Amino acid sequence: MKFKLFEKLFLLFFSMMLLLLSLVIVAVHFNFQKGLTAYLQKIELQKLEPFALELSEFYQVEQNWDKLRNEEAWSTWVANSSLAKNPNSSLPVQSPLPSDATWIDMRRISIIDENNETVIGITIPPNPFNFSTEYKLAISSKILQDDKIKTTTIGWLIVKPNPIITDLLLVNFMESQLQGYLWIMAFALLLSLFLAFLMARQILLPLQNITAGMRLLATGNFSIQIPISKKSHDELVTLAKDFNILSRALAQSEQARQQWLADISHELRTPLAVLRGEIEALVDGIRATTPERLQSLEHEVLSLTRLVDDLYQLSLSDLGALDYQFNPVELVSHFKILIVSFQNRFASRHIQLVFQSEVNNATLNGDAMRLVQLLSNLLENSYRYTNDNGICRITLLEKKDLIIIYVDDSAPTVAIEELPLLFERFHRVDKSRHRQTGGAGLGLAICHNIVKAHNGKIYATASQLGGVRIVVELPK
Repeated sequence: MKFKLFEKLFLLFFSMMLLLLSLVIVAVHFNFQKGLTAYLQKIELQKLEPFALELSEFYQVEQNWDKLRNEEAWSTWVANSSLAKNPNSSLPVQSPLPSDATWIDMRRISIIDENNETVIGITIPPNPFNFSTEYKLAISSKILQDDKIKTTTIGWLIVKPNPIITDLLLVNFMESQLQGYLWIMAFALLLSLFLAFLMARQILLPLQNITAGMRLLATGNFSIQIPISKKSHDELVTLAKDFNILSRALAQSEQARQQWLADISHELRTPLAVLRGEIEALVDGIRATTPERLQSLEHEVLSLTRLVDDLYQLSLSDLGALDYQFNPVELVSHFKILIVSFQNRFASRHIQLVFQSEVNNATLNGDAMRLVQLLSNLLENSYRYTNDNGICRITLLEKKDLIIIYVDDSAPTVAIEELPLLFERFHRVDKSRHRQTGGAGLGLAICHNIVKAHNGKIYATASQLGGVRIVVELPK
């Protein structure tokens, strides 16, 4: 038979409670019986004190135990002692004395002499002092020594523990106690059933919610959120919180994926539509095939090629498949060479390109090609989105364990709330950064991934030149 999780938890909790309860009942009953036995033993020893005095008187008269070593003599003497059930009646001499002739079973009684030898009764180990004091009485005698009367021990009265309680009242009392234990156990079992049900349900309910949530996640429903109890702070609540965090992360990832696909489709559709329109016009003879028309088509093809290349680079970066070769890189020399290659393009729009460095040598551990690509993308971004007759200034600083790069440009600027969004894919500022500049909004996203691979930071602030400042912080 297969049990469900609830049944397994219920049986587990109930079995544990039943076992614990049984152990408690057994321990309490054992302790009670042990205590009662010890109590009865003390009462027996108190009742045997007159008999011990009679033995002491016998020894003082006879000066030895020899007469009692004989079973017949012992039975006769006991029949006339305080142990007899009816001491006033004369019991017939019997050998051995039957156990029911006295109020105590004589088979439990032994006498040990001063030399630790058994006089009568069961054989006792050589050292009677090893016998518990709860089961022996000293037999003492008074002797005259040095004109003084002294009390000396002449033997021991040993009483073997009674393994069976024969007193009817005590037996009834023990039975009533046991019956009470059984009633308590029955009530506790009912209570344990109820508690086991509550505990199993308390544990299983969050697990059922999480299981249901996982099934919905598997079907693509990333909006599912598991209700969390504010009163509880156990591991299941932590698991539910982690599940909700995972659900939100998957929902955001799915939304970003859908936005990513929509943006790619839009960016690819526009140049393809322009190409198709231009080519159809040429094929239909609406427009003449001139070098200017062909150059326009080439421009659209180059724009589309750059977009595809950027998408490819960005996808490789997201997958961690970009090849990084980390070696000591001297940035000043590399940046100077790159800036020279951009001078003519910036000059064509009368944009002043300036490079400033507080150090002659700024070396860090990184990938030279990717770092050059980083600055190249930043310069390309500034070239596209800076107005004519403007300025672009690159500043390189060195502070402690960081190398800081500032890329400032002149107007137009960007609203403060838009600055953190510049590094998102396909993001443009509507008023000043539109598609006519030729950008797809991927350059800064690629820069972000390159800086991240170098364990650095990149962010945007307002520039004193009137445009945007891009800040790159790279650890050495």
